[in-house]
Amino acid sequence: MKISGIKTNIFSSMHRNAKRNWLLVRIQTDEGLEGIGEASMLSFDPIVAALLNEWADNYLIGKDPMSTQVHWTRLYQDNLDKGGRLFSTALSGIDIALWDLKGKILGLPIYQLLGGPYQHKLRVYANGWYTNPASPSQIAEEAEAVVSMGYNAMKFDPFGRSSYTTISREEAQLAVDRVAAVREAVGPTVDILIEVHAKFNVYTAVDLARRMEEFSPFWYEEPVSQENLSEMKQVKDRIGIPVATGERLYLKFPFFELVKNQAADILQPDICNAGGITELQKIGALSEAQHVMMAPHNTNSAVGTVASLHLDAAMPNFLIQEYHAEFYEPHYFEVVNGLPRQENGYVDLPSGPGLGITLNEDILNMHPYQPLGISKNLYERGI
Repeated sequence: MKISGIKTNIFSSMHRNAKRNWLLVRIQTDEGLEGIGEASMLSFDPIVAALLNEWADNYLIGKDPMSTQVHWTRLYQDNLDKGGRLFSTALSGIDIALWDLKGKILGLPIYQLLGGPYQHKLRVYANGWYTNPASPSQIAEEAEAVVSMGYNAMKFDPFGRSSYTTISREEAQLAVDRVAAVREAVGPTVDILIEVHAKFNVYTAVDLARRMEEFSPFWYEEPVSQENLSEMKQVKDRIGIPVATGERLYLKFPFFELVKNQAADILQPDICNAGGITELQKIGALSEAQHVMMAPHNTNSAVGTVASLHLDAAMPNFLIQEYHAEFYEPHYFEVVNGLPRQENGYVDLPSGPGLGITLNEDILNMHPYQPLGISKNLYERGI
């Protein structure tokens, strides 16, 4: 069996705070089997699609689809533009699609190819459920609705949309009040995850975390920019909340630095941006060596979500998985058949060979790519 071509589709959906575009990758073979992957940037997706088609023409066509590690390494090593979001996103999409093909050829789910499942239900947390910005009372009501859906963990950004580097006293107090209102609304046994979106400098991030410690957050995500590892470590060493980071980091190398320097408690690589299944399995292994937990970032379509679930199942240090799905328009589920649905805060493992999913191309084509404004997208891509 040989790779015969590649096909890309971009479709869109909407949740409370953001419009999303997702780029699906389909690697085709001369025997009719097709592997499905995802290479979503959430912006500039047509550029990624063009890169994918160039890589297919220049390298993939005619190759054995089973050689996932070989193709990953060649596409990485033989390109001058190593790393970066654009490059690693394209590489991720190809890698996921090749793993799907491998599973279909062998008749096994991907998690079996990765060593088998450590658990048969995976804990998920809700995101995409809240209005930003909102009053404390409104966000508390929205949090109660999330609990009524069965979730026992939820993430939100309490800092509004206009505070960067530091924050006014009024906005800081409003952020604390939002967290307090959510904790009161959901009670002591539901986990609340605080999203910061890499907004603040060290002293601001530390001050805000200390003010929120009494509400027992599950983690404090991206308190400072990913660009300066020493700042992340300064925050981690000075607060009493676990620090999570990684959605804006790509390939294994920056994650190694985080682990080596003890600068984070939880790593959040995105399977569609940080190198696909092949690379995230390595990130999971290097973090396991220092008992750092894995909680993959996921603002992806059902394809990227299912790929994350396969990886999660096979990771000894998996913690929890981001799960936006139930807060998008209904066609989010209709485009892909096979995404496990959340129940009581958990999802079952996917079933079937490869990813265990199929595409509904008619519905896919009914929701085409929607260009997004750059300034809007820079904020919303990490919601």
